[in-house]
Amino acid sequence: MSHFLNKAGRWLLQRVARPAPSTDRIGSAQLADLLLQHQGRPFVFDEGNLRFMYFNQRAIQSAMKLDAPNELLCGYTVAMMAFLWVKPAPKRILMVGLGGGSLLKFCRSLLPDSHITVLEIDADVIALRDQFMIPVDDERLSIIHCDAIDYLNAQPLQVDALLLDGFDAVGMVEELATSEFFAACHQALSPDGVLVVNMWGKRRQLAAALQRLRARFDARVWCCRSPDSYNLIAFALRDGCAGFEPASLAELPAMNAAMTASLTQLLGNMQDSRAICAASSGSAVRELDALTEAIAAMMTPDPGLPRNDAEWSVAHR
Repeated sequence: MSHFLNKAGRWLLQRVARPAPSTDRIGSAQLADLLLQHQGRPFVFDEGNLRFMYFNQRAIQSAMKLDAPNELLCGYTVAMMAFLWVKPAPKRILMVGLGGGSLLKFCRSLLPDSHITVLEIDADVIALRDQFMIPVDDERLSIIHCDAIDYLNAQPLQVDALLLDGFDAVGMVEELATSEFFAACHQALSPDGVLVVNMWGKRRQLAAALQRLRARFDARVWCCRSPDSYNLIAFALRDGCAGFEPASLAELPAMNAAMTASLTQLLGNMQDSRAICAASSGSAVRELDALTEAIAAMMTPDPGLPRNDAEWSVAHR
């Protein structure tokens, strides 16, 4: 789950954007009534062909086209799928955070030989699965109501890809970005597995999370920015998994041309944390400074991004 325009992104946009149009959906009476009614619990809001999951007036947790439920709409979900460049045929995928099931449905459709397990702590989110056209559990899919921290610590896992997208009504869950949790993720991966983390927040906060990933994954961490927001997507690879170098990239699974083009563009924007921190000389402080500067460059205000929820909605109808 995630804000497609996160707090950091909204702060940046406020520095460069004009006031939101008066047609902004956030101001609609219907949505305001639903927000009041649900008091922070997740609910569904439809606008034409689009279906959204909300927690509060600041946070769209998921978005889906009613006539194309398996399509990835939010840029951060597209960016997370860049792991296919290094792991194109995962047999076992573990996801932390269900939301509207966008990543689940896309992976299930694209990767018919993959088994997908999803961990979701919020029973209210799981209760909305039918409204987001999430298939029932079967031999290829398991959705488990649990705390991901407890689950990873208790289960002997060997997954090929672990997609971490843990957000609540406030934002990124801090407990899912600790050194201890990243260690549990590392342990849960197969020897050539990949961890994908969707992150947003202040630059120093993101840099610190990347630093913890580097420490756990022997600096084998790459990152890029989401195409339509200021989310940072990090890829942490076990030793047996090839990196994002051209000579070692795998062939992508067959998909539509637009998705292939998006993943190709993301590959071109991928940054190797080893190159970012090359001059740090083993200093943790200098490493953190280098990561912070790199993130600042990636998060430079982009006039091509949607300025508000209404603009994003219009672009995806």
